[in-house]
Amino acid sequence: MLCASVVQKTAMRFLLATSNPHKLDEIKAVITDPQLEIVTLKDIGLEIDEPVEDQPTFEGNALLKAQYYANAAGLSCFADDSGLEVDALDGAPGVYSARYSGMTGGRDVVDPANNQKLLNELGDRPTEQRTARFVCAMALCFPPGSPTPGSDQRPSQTGSDPVSIKHEPIVVRGTIEGRILGPGDDGYAIDNPKGIGENGFGYDPLFFVPELGKTTAQLTPDHKNSISHRGKASRLIWDQLKNLI
Repeated sequence: MLCASVVQKTAMRFLLATSNPHKLDEIKAVITDPQLEIVTLKDIGLEIDEPVEDQPTFEGNALLKAQYYANAAGLSCFADDSGLEVDALDGAPGVYSARYSGMTGGRDVVDPANNQKLLNELGDRPTEQRTARFVCAMALCFPPGSPTPGSDQRPSQTGSDPVSIKHEPIVVRGTIEGRILGPGDDGYAIDNPKGIGENGFGYDPLFFVPELGKTTAQLTPDHKNSISHRGKASRLIWDQLKNLI
């Protein structure tokens, strides 16, 4: 009697270099292909010092982190660097968005402190001087010495083990335009950085999207993922990754 055998495809494992569960949720909401398994540093038990994010651009920091953790874990690695650029503040807080206030601790401490500093810096500037954007640069780096997803392999000149053809890192940028709440907006108070909305995190309660008439903290997770800077970056990197797998 003949027996049929079923070959199951093993999901390709990718590391997401973040300890922020909100970022993990947002990226997993976009990259849903069953061929991919996205794991975190905690999932694989990787405990190493974080790299120093000393690059002047979001792209530079994203690439630095992705390569650092890809090398350490031996896995293809996604990393992002994201933040807020405010035109009236010459692009600040920019790459310092997460540590703008200088406060340390959990998000329940750091987020309100960052938001308060932002409102203080903008003061009573009118609406037209409060334009801003969220930016997300996302990088995907591949570990050295192993084939990248979907990469061709060619025999070595000695006829022994095949040599993988290295793929260059992928770096993309997603943005969403808006403005920071100010005088005349419901929910605005310069001495109270709570803003409007219960969803989201970071500067979301202060980031108003005029065409929606809402802050990003008022959007449902699905709606936010469809328009957010991180959602856009995730889709851009997924579009390129699909060509490899």
